[in-house]
Amino acid sequence: MNRNLYNHAVKLVSDCAIPPHLSGFTFLLEAVVMKSENYAIKLIDIYKSIAQNHHCTPRAITRSIAYAISQSEHIREYLAVGKNDLFNGKVIAMLALKLNQYAQIPEELNC
Repeated sequence: MNRNLYNHAVKLVSDCAIPPHLSGFTFLLEAVVMKSENYAIKLIDIYKSIAQNHHCTPRAITRSIAYAISQSEHIREYLAVGKNDLFNGKVIAMLALKLNQYAQIPEELNC
């Protein structure tokens, strides 16, 4: 995993006001980085990979990410989506796109 990309992902997910103490925060970070590195990867493959690294089930990863997303007060505004559009796949995909855009900005311009 690209460390620089991961650091950008931490800022991006933190900007969404997802509580960092939740395990879903960490899983979401990993999912966003994986999706941004390979946009064609299927969501189930992301969940399986994260589950294998953390010794749990893909279902547990899915639930943890969903819970973390539900605990954010600002994610809808940050991603400019409606309440009914907040599901794991869409959030991961949108954050991955934002991460790719953010990572392309030269480091001296990032604040």
